[in-house]
Amino acid sequence: MAKKLKKNDDRQLDAVRMSSQEIWQAGLAAFAKAQEDEGKFFSMQLFEERVLRALSSIGVPDRKEIDALNQRIDELTKQLAALSAKPLLKQAALKKGAVKQPAVKQPAADKPAAKKAK
Repeated sequence: MAKKLKKNDDRQLDAVRMSSQEIWQAGLAAFAKAQEDEGKFFSMQLFEERVLRALSSIGVPDRKEIDALNQRIDELTKQLAALSAKPLLKQAALKKGAVKQPAVKQPAADKPAAKKAK
């Protein structure tokens, strides 16, 4: 019976060895692929940096500058809408009679002259 256990143990040990070798080889292949991709990534990143420098040197704005300008345009649009809405609200209130227009004072020259008492 001892021999049967030993044969089973050897088979299991061989299976574990084969599995560990396959895992090791897969890890090495993944590492080699990562190194290859890293080289491609590095060269691509270098190319992008060079293009960005060239565009910057001729005055083309980058993404951050364009995003900042778009944000500023949005803010100014909101402010303009708020300012243009106020006169419209006043006009609507005047039409409804909710707000009375201030009385316009006539200049002093238009008033009749008071008679002087003797």
